[in-house]
Amino acid sequence: MIKTSWEGNCFLNFFNNKATLGNVNKTIFKSKSTSPYKLLKSTHDQEGRCILPVLHTAGGLVGGDLLEFTVNLEKNSKVLLTTSSAQKVYGSIGRSKIKPEGSFSKQKNIIKILDNSHLEYLPQETIIFANGLYDQKFKVSLSENSSFLFTDLIRLGRSSSGESIESGVFRSKLEVMRNNDLYDDWEYVDQIELSKVSFEAKSGMDFMPVFGSLIWICKKDFPKSKIKNLEENIKNIFNESANNLSIGILENGISVRFLGNSSQDARKCFFCIWKQIRTVCGFCEPKYQGVWPLQDSMNY
Repeated sequence: MIKTSWEGNCFLNFFNNKATLGNVNKTIFKSKSTSPYKLLKSTHDQEGRCILPVLHTAGGLVGGDLLEFTVNLEKNSKVLLTTSSAQKVYGSIGRSKIKPEGSFSKQKNIIKILDNSHLEYLPQETIIFANGLYDQKFKVSLSENSSFLFTDLIRLGRSSSGESIESGVFRSKLEVMRNNDLYDDWEYVDQIELSKVSFEAKSGMDFMPVFGSLIWICKKDFPKSKIKNLEENIKNIFNESANNLSIGILENGISVRFLGNSSQDARKCFFCIWKQIRTVCGFCEPKYQGVWPLQDSMNY
C-alpha cells in the first residue's frame, strides 16, 4: 500500500548562550526535523531574541496528515516563532471512494517554557478549503516567571473565489499549564470548533470568514494594574474598528477574539496588540517580519 500522507515532526530546543560567550545574551537553538518541515534562517533583535520562521514545504495539508511540533525553551530564553506562508488545508470529504467521509489532518504542538523565558508564537493564517478537515492541539507548560503569546488566525474557505467551508470542520484545543514547586495549575483552556453551522449562524460568525484568537499569558507576578491598562489601551485604539473585536482579562494575561472579512485587517489588529504587549512588558518594539506578506504600513 502506497502511503500518501505526511507524518512529519519538528523538535526545537532554545537556550541562552551567555554562559558560553561571556556577556553576549543571545538565544540560539538546536533542532531536528523531518519533511515537510523546514527551518529558514534565524535572526536576532537587539534583545538577543531568536526570530525563527518555519516552512511547510508540502504547500498544504491533506486528509490523514499527522504533524508534531515540539518546542522547548531553556532558562532565560526569548523566542519569536513564525511561519513563512499560510497553512492550507485541502478538501478531504468526497475525495476518496474508500473513505468518502474524509479524514482529518492533525497537528500536535507541545511547548515547554522554563524559568524567565518568553515565547511568542505568531504563525500566519490557516486557510480551510471547502470540505477541509483539520484538528490542532496545543499543550503548553510554563514556569511562574515566564510568558507565552500566541495568535491563531483562521479563514474558512477562499471567499475571494466565492468558496465557503461547505462541509469542512476546523477544531482547536489549547491547554496552558503553570508549573511551580508545589503543584501544577491550569492557567488557560480554550476549545473551539468552526463549521458551516457556526459560519452561517447569526449568533456565530454571521458569514464573516475570518476568525482570530490572541492569547497572552504573562508571568505570575505581573502587575494587575498593567494588565488592566493594556486592556483599556487596546479598546481605545480599536474603538471605531469595523471588525468585531472582543477583549477579556484573564487571571494572568488577556484573551482577544477577532471576527471579520479581511485577513489583512486581522494581521494589522494583532500586530498592534503585540506592540502594546511588548511595551507593557518593557521589551523592544516589534518589527513587521520580512517573511510575512503584505508589506504595507501598519498604521495603528
